[in-house]
Amino acid sequence: MKVGFYNIQGGTGKTTVAANFAYIVSQSTKTIFIDCDIYGGTSSIIFNLEDKEHNLASYLAGESVLEDIIYTYDDLSVIPSDMSSKVFAYKIDVSRLDHLLDTIEDEYDIIVYDFPPNITEDNPLLTYVGESELINKVIIVGEDSLPSIVNSLKTMELVKDLNIPTIGIIVNKYRGIVDLEDIIDDVIGVLPYDQKVERQWVESLPIAKLKTKFSKELQLLSKDIAKIYLEKDLASLRALKLAKTIYGLHEDEEEKEEEFSFNLNEKFKLE
Repeated sequence: MKVGFYNIQGGTGKTTVAANFAYIVSQSTKTIFIDCDIYGGTSSIIFNLEDKEHNLASYLAGESVLEDIIYTYDDLSVIPSDMSSKVFAYKIDVSRLDHLLDTIEDEYDIIVYDFPPNITEDNPLLTYVGESELINKVIIVGEDSLPSIVNSLKTMELVKDLNIPTIGIIVNKYRGIVDLEDIIDDVIGVLPYDQKVERQWVESLPIAKLKTKFSKELQLLSKDIAKIYLEKDLASLRALKLAKTIYGLHEDEEEKEEEFSFNLNEKFKLE
């Protein structure tokens, strides 16, 4: 299962939700989190990886190998973005994501992408998703303000135009400002505004590890999403892998039979 978090608007708390979602589900199933915000990603702070030389940008520039950019935080695998100014000197090749995905998708049950808010050619969601199986579901993270809700709905239409299934909108930082009744069909969760969330940026640890109202609600929401939306996909994926394995064995048996028949024919010819 490959799920991405996105909004064309920045500052909605998308990275907080995506990174903590990945951390929460990693406690139950093998998960990797990829920060695709090449030029402005901040998830490295949450996982205390901001000083790492190897990261997604260096990989996309061909200066790092995949094995060097995957780090471990508790049970979660993380591919961080570069937080230094060096990233602007890289010649990024977004198409290398295809090789990355081909390599890791058999190793992880869930791949979580944190996509950048921009709609430029460097956004892998917008420029590359149509040519590969980069992602198969999107969750939009908005915040409790009228402009953000408008942008969230606009984002949903954009994603639908890309023919990517959308799980729905998570309304973050909720304080009762916007009446959600008008968009209730698209809202899958509401997360409360919580000043304690800032602690994760200071202490370099996911807010999910702290006991706060926000973390409690996010724990419940993440588990609901995993159960309702991801369970079927994981089951399908495992079934597909099993089918491929069986088919592969069948092919091997056919090849062996053909080889055996060929050897017998050659033997009789010689005799």
